[in-house]
Amino acid sequence: MCIYNGLYTIFYRSSPWWDGTTTAMTALDTVKNNIDLYVDFFGKPPFIFLSLGTLFKIFGYSPEMIHVFMMVFSIAGIIFTYKAGEILGGKEIACSASFLLAFSPLFIAQSVNLNFDLPSMALLMAVYYFYLKKNYVFLAIFGIMLVMTKEIGILFIAALLLSTIINYAAEKKSNNKLRDALAAQLIPIIVFVGWAYGNYTRKGWFLFPRDSPIMKLDSIFNENLIMRLEQLLVINYNWILTILIICSLLIWFYRHRQCETFDREKIKMLLPLILFSLIFFVAVAPIRDFNLPRYVIVLYPAFYLASAWAISVLSGKNRNLFAIIIISMVLLFAAQSVYSVYSQDPYVFLDPATQKIYGENPSLTLDGSGVMEINLKYVDYVKADIELVGFINTTDHSAPLLLNRFNHYSIFGAANKGIDIGYGQKSHREYKELGDFYRSPYTISYPAILVIENFNMFDLEKLYNMYNVTLLKQIQVNGVGADVYQIDKDYS
Repeated sequence: MCIYNGLYTIFYRSSPWWDGTTTAMTALDTVKNNIDLYVDFFGKPPFIFLSLGTLFKIFGYSPEMIHVFMMVFSIAGIIFTYKAGEILGGKEIACSASFLLAFSPLFIAQSVNLNFDLPSMALLMAVYYFYLKKNYVFLAIFGIMLVMTKEIGILFIAALLLSTIINYAAEKKSNNKLRDALAAQLIPIIVFVGWAYGNYTRKGWFLFPRDSPIMKLDSIFNENLIMRLEQLLVINYNWILTILIICSLLIWFYRHRQCETFDREKIKMLLPLILFSLIFFVAVAPIRDFNLPRYVIVLYPAFYLASAWAISVLSGKNRNLFAIIIISMVLLFAAQSVYSVYSQDPYVFLDPATQKIYGENPSLTLDGSGVMEINLKYVDYVKADIELVGFINTTDHSAPLLLNRFNHYSIFGAANKGIDIGYGQKSHREYKELGDFYRSPYTISYPAILVIENFNMFDLEKLYNMYNVTLLKQIQVNGVGADVYQIDKDYS
């Protein structure tokens, strides 16, 4: 993985795709003049912006710096997975889990992509390791970094708190160690709440922005939960490891069905990971906004630790068999990574920052994330856009279109790079930029595509009155999609 990152940094020195680019620009703005912890438009926690912005301030902005920055978190994630695994199951399981993590395609993809998920995973494992070591000073420090990287960190700290209370309650005693443990875990929460309140007073968002809080009263059992389980347990040959885990659990329960030989101390150590996984699938997995495969990467260390344990159970004392299974999985992961990077299968979505619309080639080509988002094609809105792109390319190339997309993840407003595309979002700040489309319908060039997002009926009626439109097709995949209209050029 380190060799891959190094070669990528040396030979592939292009800027990150749009999500990483906006993060990098926000990092620059965070330390531009004075430190501003609330500069991000979307109200994200500031640790990544602040740390990366500081590096930019010292060494200057460069794509290489971004890749090195992410490589540090990648290596840290591997190291802390090993350290935690060593405590839980010994060096053999720790080393195997670290190898599985390091070679997993999604981990490799994210190790060169500027996002918040892989740093969250690395910091989460660091916090977990210091929890196991009962090093409460470092637990508090890394806990603060974790919750100030992404809101998902709050859920892990909550799992730690609950685990601590359950474990000490089972012992029926209270002592200074309990107070130290609780204090170390409460400090990150207090820091996050303080920052979040400041964010609320400035931008009106207390938790996760864009009207999507961490805890949302959605039905737990929905298509997004199934999709999330697929992303964790099935894709990238993880289904093989899932089968091994299930078989090993059955064997383990069979061996222990008549005797009480459960290692209670080991269960206490595993409790935070178990609770966090449960909280994740209750609080995060069913929410539609969290639909990228990379969001499950915070569970990857736990999954691969469980996988290494499962392989150990199945192979018994046969260490050669254990090594063969691990090496085989690593080779499968490596093959999948190479295929994902060099495959022509596009990871497409309608992203105005990276697409080309109706150029010299009349077909519509969308490649928003390139090699950075391995398995993006599993996402619901990507499935919808693949169908959408296919349909658009069958329409009259001289006819302008209007796409009203719904439940789609996007961040752009107004036109981009001279392309006649506009996004409307729930935030009132975006609507002022849409005035140009309302006031100047004749400025739209032909052929063109006008894209709007989640417009209410009042907005749609304005557009319907402005343009003569005909509904061509309604495309929908798991509640995500678009209504495709053809715009009549004749306004008379």
